[in-house]
Amino acid sequence: MMGITLALLASVGAFALLVVLITWLQRKVFLIRQLAFPLWVAAAAAGLFTFMLVQPGYRPADMHRGLLWLLLFCGISLVLRLLGLYLFDIHLYAQKGVRMPPLLTAVAMAVVYLITGLVTLRLTLPNLDVTPLVATSAVTSLVLGLALQPILSNFFAGLVISVERPFRINDWIRVGEHEGRVVTITWRTTHLRTRDNDNLVIPNGKLADERVLNYYYPHPMHMERVKVGADYKVPPYRVRRALLAAMAGVAGALDKPSPDVYVLSFDENAILYELRVWIDDVVQGPRIASDIRARIWEEFKKVGITVPHPIRTLELPPRPRRAAPQETAPQEKDRPRPAHLYIAEGPDRGVSLALEGEAATVGRSRDCTLRLNEPNASKDHLRIAWQDGAWRLTDLGSSFGTQVNGSPTTSRALAPLDRITIGGTVIIFESE
Repeated sequence: MMGITLALLASVGAFALLVVLITWLQRKVFLIRQLAFPLWVAAAAAGLFTFMLVQPGYRPADMHRGLLWLLLFCGISLVLRLLGLYLFDIHLYAQKGVRMPPLLTAVAMAVVYLITGLVTLRLTLPNLDVTPLVATSAVTSLVLGLALQPILSNFFAGLVISVERPFRINDWIRVGEHEGRVVTITWRTTHLRTRDNDNLVIPNGKLADERVLNYYYPHPMHMERVKVGADYKVPPYRVRRALLAAMAGVAGALDKPSPDVYVLSFDENAILYELRVWIDDVVQGPRIASDIRARIWEEFKKVGITVPHPIRTLELPPRPRRAAPQETAPQEKDRPRPAHLYIAEGPDRGVSLALEGEAATVGRSRDCTLRLNEPNASKDHLRIAWQDGAWRLTDLGSSFGTQVNGSPTTSRALAPLDRITIGGTVIIFESE
């Protein structure tokens, strides 16, 4: 009896020593980490062999068959695991560029180990009836399935996620009210790293029921929307120009696809605009939107555009005025009205010229009041002067002509917001 006890202690010690050695080597060598399970089976076979060496007189036939089964199972499992490494890591990933999900690979190898164990058990122990074992396993599986239904639901949901791959490691996703970067996908849960650098653990079953928004697939490019209100007195084309100028040079904002500006609504106190900018990483979205808003404030300050606050206007009836003696004043029609020429499109877009009474000339010549870099403009293209109570445009015999609101024009009185077209340049006449 003492000899059997010593043999048992020796076998357990040998098995434990080998397990500790394998665990230590797992941290050092990649191949040992991948072959851990067959090596553990080999450690169990070594422990059984140690027992037989220490107690040579105690060698039942079943012990020999058990050792044979362990060795056979270890050898076949080792070969199958090496084939799995070649298939998943070399053939599919290194050569084909297809990386299988880790959960799917682990489940596939577990099924292979189970089938290998049953086949080798049948070969080494032919008298062993595996039918009761299978039946008992079925009943046990049914009981465990009912007891562990939530866990199994998460497990199979993890399998579906691994096969369909709606998101991958390092993808930025949104699930319900939460969003973050996918850092780990296990058999039961998926781990997200949020913007606050917190680890959010979501059961796979919940991911299967929720709507998942993947910001990185099929492309990480994302549209960022920045809304801002502007005063009703400012023409939309000026606001559009200022918004597009504000996003230029912001780190993370893309030039292609081109940004765009939309007029969303006419609100109670302002016209609401939306600047749509494409960014290369949704993770940087809050920072990019903050930088764009800061640049919008600076650009609005430069060009004199105000973001109005809620305003209430109180109108009072005017007081009666005393009759004043008639004063001699120039006729209203002889006094030039303040006006501006604003280049909305073309090489010189954004340039503005104030009309204060004297005639202004437009063209490519250096002597022109408003000099253009438009190739289709003549040296002295047109002239704008105050005549008969209105600002009048006169074409100066230009080569390619002048259009006002899309119609060819040689001379006409200008109305507020008329569009003067010279080649690819569009000049807007602004007047109160």
